[in-house]
Amino acid sequence: MQSTRSYLVFLLAAAQLCHADATKPQTRDDVSVGGRTIKLPPPAGFERIDGLNKEKDRLVESMLAASNRYLARFEPLKTNAADTGRSFNSQVLRSLENREIGDRTFAEMKQQTKKELDQAKAAIDAEVAKAKGKAEKAMQDATGADAALSVSDVAVLGYFSETPNSLGFTMAMNLAAQSGDHAIKVKGVIASMIVPVNGRLIYLYANADFNSAADRQWAENAVTAWRDAVLAANPRVEGPPAHRSIFDGVGRSAIFGAIAGAIGGLVAMLLKKKRKT
Repeated sequence: MQSTRSYLVFLLAAAQLCHADATKPQTRDDVSVGGRTIKLPPPAGFERIDGLNKEKDRLVESMLAASNRYLARFEPLKTNAADTGRSFNSQVLRSLENREIGDRTFAEMKQQTKKELDQAKAAIDAEVAKAKGKAEKAMQDATGADAALSVSDVAVLGYFSETPNSLGFTMAMNLAAQSGDHAIKVKGVIASMIVPVNGRLIYLYANADFNSAADRQWAENAVTAWRDAVLAANPRVEGPPAHRSIFDGVGRSAIFGAIAGAIGGLVAMLLKKKRKT
């Protein structure tokens, strides 16, 4: 009897350990969202950079809107000089992190999400103002000096991808930072992809210096290819129907989060350029 009880205790402990391990990142490709492990394979020619320098991570994260959380950030491999000035990142909206949103859920709420983006001009201005203030304060704290950040010519350039399980749109904007006699400017383009992965709604971003139409095309094609790789690496989850009352306003929250994340990613690009001056 004692041996049987001990064996049952062992099996229970093993099962609990397996369940715990299943919710924790296992490799550098894994992130945890609402207790769910999601695989984020690096985009081709890029490598993951978060988790390598805690101080840099803290500074970049301090510039992101409080509504969002970084999952992973990527920069070009040292052998990939062709993609200098470009980057990728993935984020999640904190308020939706524990929501079960699968392919069916997103397909049903996608039109609401698109409608919110079409009507989001005032919201974009508000998000820009919030992101500007937060990033400016973080820069001042980091440098110990007065720093001014300006954001201008913010524009949603339109949708570039719409599938049953994803929605892609592009933004462009100018950012400039002034600290003492040092000034740096960047005109950037951000291709954003809203996509449910393994039952969790996440954002994928490709960022680039915006010098020509080719840069916009690169960002849109690059984030689309990354979306395909991420979906292929993860289980497909149908999710609950979106017409339930618990999903009221989710489309609005999702688009606001995507806009805030796009701004945050570009501010991180500006910060990197500022360090090099």
